[in-house]
Amino acid sequence: MKAEGAVRLCRFKKLGFIGAGRVGSALAILLQRAGYEVAGVASRRQTSAEILADRLGCPALSKPEVARRAEALFLTTTDDAVAAVATELAEAEAFHKGQVVLHLSGALTAEALAPAAAQGAIAMSLHPIQSFASVEQAIAVLPGSFFSLEGDSRGYSFARKIVAQLQGRSFLLDSEAKVLYHAACVAASNYFVSLVACSLDLLSEAGIPADMRLPALLPLVEGTLNNIRSLGIPHALTGPIARGDAGTLKRHLDALEQLPEQLRLYLSMGMKTVDVARDKGTITPEQAVELRLLLERYCRHLGEASNPASDQQRAVGCSARGELS
Repeated sequence: MKAEGAVRLCRFKKLGFIGAGRVGSALAILLQRAGYEVAGVASRRQTSAEILADRLGCPALSKPEVARRAEALFLTTTDDAVAAVATELAEAEAFHKGQVVLHLSGALTAEALAPAAAQGAIAMSLHPIQSFASVEQAIAVLPGSFFSLEGDSRGYSFARKIVAQLQGRSFLLDSEAKVLYHAACVAASNYFVSLVACSLDLLSEAGIPADMRLPALLPLVEGTLNNIRSLGIPHALTGPIARGDAGTLKRHLDALEQLPEQLRLYLSMGMKTVDVARDKGTITPEQAVELRLLLERYCRHLGEASNPASDQQRAVGCSARGELS
């Protein structure tokens, strides 16, 4: 019976979208192109719903009306609004048994859709591992992306069908792991932007003209990404820590002492880079200890050493892990 239900879910063609932002608009447009019918759209701002509805040639409706018409309903609102919208729709008795209800939040689990599940809907989260700057950019990059699937297993077949229509790939995610999964995505995307911003700050301090800073860094960034793509991690790592060059590292740290905000980030990333270099095999266990002790010494200068252990205690710990053998 479950297998038959899964096949039936794959045939759902009438979709509804609540939320007409970048990802919701792009997903609605792409799935309509793939042959799905968009029964209606709704949004917090009526003008946003009307703009998307005009593009799709479908009606802009109230949220309950969209939910009632849809065989599969996508809540593509902001994360903070997902649970509230689900509650609002449940109070209006807009969900129906066997309906698939999905949100696209990376941070929330399907539990945010509990009001839908209570009315017999199949609740899931479907999260694209992608960054969206605009609707048109989202339309361009969603196809071929990876997606995480989480929630009611009865909806997996339908969700996988959606991903396949987008030429994407998917994997299942345990609800308990959703927060760490999302933290990984934030680190790779959002914090990467902040890391480049830190590099730009340092170029500014070095006197590089403002109009040249980002253009100068982009080929380096793109080359690094290409190395990661072709070589993987840890083999894509280069630079002074990868070479065990403690002298260059110390000169960097000395120069950064007058820039405590940038120094904190440099120290934190440096600690992780020692681990990556050790995994790559380009530094010896002794060099790993030397580099880590140097970084920790500057951490203490900031008064923010992550571990109060002394250099000797740390070295003993490294020895116990086999780094000094």
